[in-house]
Amino acid sequence: MRLSELTKPDSLTKIAYDAIYGCILSGQLTVDVVYKEKNIAENLGISRTPVREALLGLSSQGLITLLPRKGLVVNKFTRQGVEEVFELREAIEVATIKKICQNNALSDFSHLGHCLRQHKESLNSYSDLISFMNFDREFHVALCQLAGNGLIVDIMSSIRDKIHLIGMQALSMEGRMYDVIQEHEKIVEALIAGREAEAVELVTYHLKCSESSVKNQMSKEE
Repeated sequence: MRLSELTKPDSLTKIAYDAIYGCILSGQLTVDVVYKEKNIAENLGISRTPVREALLGLSSQGLITLLPRKGLVVNKFTRQGVEEVFELREAIEVATIKKICQNNALSDFSHLGHCLRQHKESLNSYSDLISFMNFDREFHVALCQLAGNGLIVDIMSSIRDKIHLIGMQALSMEGRMYDVIQEHEKIVEALIAGREAEAVELVTYHLKCSESSVKNQMSKEE
């Protein structure tokens, strides 16, 4: 048996996961509709086993609910669910900021700065929220990596897709993308200068603004 044969199922699962997740992001798969696993597999041109594994992954992320013998539905975020995600993010990112500032002299901010520049450029280079949100995610991952705590990165990665979907709602508010860039710039500036209290205040403000934007958007859709 060749190595490529051993790794193929995992690759197909990832392809299926990314494709289904992309359909959720773009709104092609919507809430309150029951979708059949068989139909999804046929549309993707992938066998049902890797599709089923992909669906299990999406379910573990809390993005869909699997219905025995029926199919699946895309989950709708509740206000409580949004609050829980931002509460977790605040706890993680505030701790991250403090640790970075405490080790300021040893920190290399070049990658974080690179992510910030890419994020700013995406405002002019890309017109869609998905691309902008991808750069936003890279910025926050780079921030967590600076703390030097692998567990923090793992925790953030475990909820990355949920954060992504919630973030899409926040960024749909007019002007929010420009505000996000400005907030990120101020956070980086405070970090480089080692101003811990200011950096903590800025990242807390940034997350509160994003949470408020999500809730405002939810109110419009109710």
